Amino acid sequence: MTDAMSAPDPSTLGVAVELVHLPVKATTDQLREVYVEVSGPCGYENFIRQGTGARLETTGNEERGASRVTIGRDRMVFQEEGATTSSEILGKRIEEVVGSLRKRVNLPVIVARTRTHRTLIQVPGGGEASSWLSQHTFALDGGNFEELGRPAKFSGFRLQLPPQVQGEALHLIRVEVWLKNPRVLYIEDAATWRHPLPTDQLQQLAAELRSAEEITAVRIPRWLASLES
Repeated sequence: MTDAMSAPDPSTLGVAVELVHLPVKATTDQLREVYVEVSGPCGYENFIRQGTGARLETTGNEERGASRVTIGRDRMVFQEEGATTSSEILGKRIEEVVGSLRKRVNLPVIVARTRTHRTLIQVPGGGEASSWLSQHTFALDGGNFEELGRPAKFSGFRLQLPPQVQGEALHLIRVEVWLKNPRVLYIEDAATWRHPLPTDQLQQLAAELRSAEEITAVRIPRWLASLES
């Protein structure tokens, strides 16, 4: 078995956090006030009116990636793109935006929230991802598909990690061959929390984001590496 310490390092493509709340009605002036208040600490550079809400965003580049939040009637969606994404930075942006919006509209509780983390890792031990999946994840070879009458390749699989304790997230995980590079695995982890979270207790959200990040960035690569014989 491959030593856990030799697990391949993941390369983050992006992270999105969706916060669902009861419907609110914020005016354009109120949303612009939020932008002015949080643009400094969050680094947002643009304010774009959208339907019944608005989008605050940075201009992305190779060094820092891109960051944006879309504020809608019943949800906020925070998106971070690039390898510099971290739970600490994202958590601070969420606290700033939610705190600023709470000053202007009645926003007592987050009903549900989802964090989707997309990463890439090199195939453990090298080789092509499709062959590696069939050999190490499913332990199947070409003979298992004789009844199909054609060769078959594995493109990926899905896992579900149900919560084991109160307040824990449900994780829905996809592991697939990355179409741009057959020697790379694409991993998407959607972590969902269904219990309500008061908006004055967002420190709990920060802890949840760190816990979810450990699953995606540490435990999944370590588990995949352990399948290499």
